Amino acid sequence: MRWSIAAILLSSLIVQGAHAQPHASGQQNNASNPSRTTPQAPFRMPASEQKNIADNPSWTAPQKPFRIHGNTWYVGPRGLGVFLITAPTGDVLIDGGVYGDAALIEANIRALGVNLRDIKWILNSHAHSDHAGGIARLARDTGAQVIAGAADAPLLERGGHDDPQYDDRFPFPPVHVSRAVTDGEHLELGALVLTAHATPGHTKGNTTWTWISCEHQHCLHMVDVGSLSTPGYHLIDNPNYPDIVKDFEHSFAAVAALPCDIPLAPHREMVGFWERVAKREHGNANALVDLSGCRAYAQDAREDFEAKLAKQRTDAATTK
Repeated sequence: MRWSIAAILLSSLIVQGAHAQPHASGQQNNASNPSRTTPQAPFRMPASEQKNIADNPSWTAPQKPFRIHGNTWYVGPRGLGVFLITAPTGDVLIDGGVYGDAALIEANIRALGVNLRDIKWILNSHAHSDHAGGIARLARDTGAQVIAGAADAPLLERGGHDDPQYDDRFPFPPVHVSRAVTDGEHLELGALVLTAHATPGHTKGNTTWTWISCEHQHCLHMVDVGSLSTPGYHLIDNPNYPDIVKDFEHSFAAVAALPCDIPLAPHREMVGFWERVAKREHGNANALVDLSGCRAYAQDAREDFEAKLAKQRTDAATTK
């Protein structure tokens, strides 16, 4: 590991201090919410989600936290991207892993010397159990507001039930969404500005988050790319998501067009993250920089999508 724990702790002292109340330009969601006034029943993980987690052991595998660049840190389990962005005016967490990952994520944050109560916002990439499963506990323990794409807010509020692709197979503890954002909205915490880019398809409210991190005056565009995959998806004749093809086509173009110096992602394989981390650990200081990473991922995802769409159309035609 390029950064020792001692170095990480020393570096983290730079970002400690009084945290002011943040301001956001995102839409307030102040509608009455039973989960805010009525105790929630204990979450019971169904066998389908237990198997989902068991089949993907990296989703719960421990991983020491480390600095990615400037004020951006990796704090998730080995197999799921969870990112912390620190600032004097408040810290931001992106995603929460699966149900059960919250304790691991919180331990990683504390290992950096960051107080959980300094986290003001928790952003969500999309409302699936492998990225939203730990958010309810993280929000409770930090007191942070949860911010998500407007079209995913209802799915987060109902804990993943009635998903357009998965129905009730992969639920998670319901999440109260404090702010719902739309395409191009800027969220401001003092000098820290994060931008929401609507990249629908994987979910209706799938969101790509961008911000700038600086290290010794070296400022880079950070992009947490929203998933563009179609695992087992019904792309045609899906009454629950009739615009899915149009949405995916929009999202491929949107991701490819983003200024992108360091591509990050909810899943490690999307942008070859750990391969680049390994190169940095072996001495290539700039290995995490991949100027073509966002475009390459969008192109790969588009090709996979088009192949699946063509097959589904062919299969549909032959059964008529």
